[in-house]
Amino acid sequence: MRHTCDKHGQQPTDALPAPSPTDPEERDYSVFTGSMRFYLTYLLGFVIMLSTLTATIYFPLIPMLSHELKVSIQAINLTVTLYAVCQGVTPPLFASLADAFGRRPVLLCLVITYACASLGLVLSRNSYGALLALRALQSIGASATPAIAYGIVADVAVVSERGAMLGPMQSFCNGISAVGPVIGGAVAQTTGAYTWIFLALFMVAVVCFVLIGFTLPETARSIVDDGSVAPPLISKLWCTGSILRKHGMTEPPSSRRSTHPTGPKWRPIMLLQPLRLIFYPDAAAVLWMIATSYCVYYTFQVAIPVIYQDLYEYSDFEVGLTFLPGLVGMTIGGIIAGKLLDRNFAMVARNRNFPIDRKKAQELKEFPIEIARYRRILPFVALEVGLVAGYGWAVVRHVHPSVLLVMQFFICACSTLLSHTSSALLVDIFPTQSSSSYAAGQLMRCGLSAASAAVLEPLVHAVGRGWYFTIFATLTGLGAVLCMGISRSKGMAWRQKRQLSQ
Repeated sequence: MRHTCDKHGQQPTDALPAPSPTDPEERDYSVFTGSMRFYLTYLLGFVIMLSTLTATIYFPLIPMLSHELKVSIQAINLTVTLYAVCQGVTPPLFASLADAFGRRPVLLCLVITYACASLGLVLSRNSYGALLALRALQSIGASATPAIAYGIVADVAVVSERGAMLGPMQSFCNGISAVGPVIGGAVAQTTGAYTWIFLALFMVAVVCFVLIGFTLPETARSIVDDGSVAPPLISKLWCTGSILRKHGMTEPPSSRRSTHPTGPKWRPIMLLQPLRLIFYPDAAAVLWMIATSYCVYYTFQVAIPVIYQDLYEYSDFEVGLTFLPGLVGMTIGGIIAGKLLDRNFAMVARNRNFPIDRKKAQELKEFPIEIARYRRILPFVALEVGLVAGYGWAVVRHVHPSVLLVMQFFICACSTLLSHTSSALLVDIFPTQSSSSYAAGQLMRCGLSAASAAVLEPLVHAVGRGWYFTIFATLTGLGAVLCMGISRSKGMAWRQKRQLSQ
């Protein structure tokens, strides 16, 4: 709007000054460029691979570890359960630290922890106790990295474009992790020594540490706001800050203070913040959806080695190859999830006459984000239930392995799509606690997965694989449908009530 002067040449009193470029409402959501977001997508995909690869590369080793350490398969499955328990417990402990003190320092500490645990597994041999302890430490180092990665995505990408980062990030991670079982099986068969696997994981951790130190900028909005605030010394890049300012940011960082509402000062009690989220009804429905979807994937990873070795008499290398279809399915499921997230958001926004701003933050209080994220998801739930139940009976009938491999592909694709969609929704409904909210999801899904892994063998022996997978599919499917329905019908009202009370 143009303003004119009165006859005395003075500006009218109702004239407003031009918006300041430092006005938070006029600034873009992030100063990081599109090319920088593209790089972060694949860097984060590589870093969170620590969590996925550490699990997938281990599964083909289960029979060998049982033989070498002279313990039962059930005892080795307990190391898988312990790993899953730590996967659930660890992210809540570190997520609030990352939200409050920055992503970089927390991520670097986690990678160092993981590297030390992997090196310890190389040096300690033939000790079941050492295996238990060091696998737990590995999980502590790796398991919080996805929560921090989701936080970084929420820091730099607006809600309408997060799928464009989350989908490729997870797919890149899963694609690399797909070679884990093959490597694990090949090494187990050719060398007969599982320590080579842990040496490879140590080397991957070293590469991650170097990449984070030199190329991952601080993005926590409580520290650098939209990226335009200079980070403290502990969060600065190692020797490459000038390159970032020149090629990765639309403006250089200034000495101004963050305008982002960070809430109260961090206190130790905030380590339990992800646990608090579980008791919000809108969050609880989404969390159970995440847990049931991921539990399907994890249960299959534990069941596959025994099925192919006991029933089909596959070698260690061949068992490793049987993981590939499922992991390829995870990769494709992640890509589809990312595209559906953005497309569904756009469709619902258009139907509700909700304008989409791809550069600035948008308030979602009056927008049904639950309906947008879960749009047309029910067919994937139905497909997953049918495939999981059918898989058990296919194993009982000793069908050709190619049938099982095809089913594993689609089961893991559906599981990943549902899990990623729900995880994105959880971050959406807690925009200022992105890492903590993802950590709450990690806690729920790993807790349920640990329980599933622990009871798998006893239940299979009790009722048989056919009925086990049928019961498992029914329970997880009904839980997913119920949670999705509750989120779509009640989620927005519960979210608004929660936000008003805070």
